[in-house]
Amino acid sequence: MASASIILPRKPGDKLREKALEIGYLPEELGVEFVRRCLNEKLDPEGLMEHYQTLSEKYLGEAKELLKERYLVQASAKLWGASALAVKGVAARRGQQLEKHGALWGFVNTLAKESGDKDFVRFFYVANNLHKNFYENEMPEETIEISAEDVEKLITKLKEVK
Repeated sequence: MASASIILPRKPGDKLREKALEIGYLPEELGVEFVRRCLNEKLDPEGLMEHYQTLSEKYLGEAKELLKERYLVQASAKLWGASALAVKGVAARRGQQLEKHGALWGFVNTLAKESGDKDFVRFFYVANNLHKNFYENEMPEETIEISAEDVEKLITKLKEVK
């Protein structure tokens, strides 16, 4: 999927980040939603899935770099984002759009039931704790590194889901 980048001036960029945080989106995800609505465009399930997968991979790569640099809180946020976007990608492939945090959990539980693989829930639980760590900054570095491994396992498993 071809993609385009948009560089926003600081003030609108800050407002986009604030609004995304307020409603539970990631900034890039909300930006795409704004542009899509403004242009009256609808993304097909495959295009939306590719968008989420691309963002998930971007966030995972950024998380690895942040871990190397020992920016643990930021790495936690990127790992959570990579996980959430990977889940949203599978849902999009199935024609579903998950907009609330609880919807992510419901979908992950569905995947675990369908596959008989409880690791979907276990790994997503780890990712959710990384999300919490972004706000509370209580996890030691080693815990975040181990959690990053589980996030990668989750993303790999999600790529295999049809």
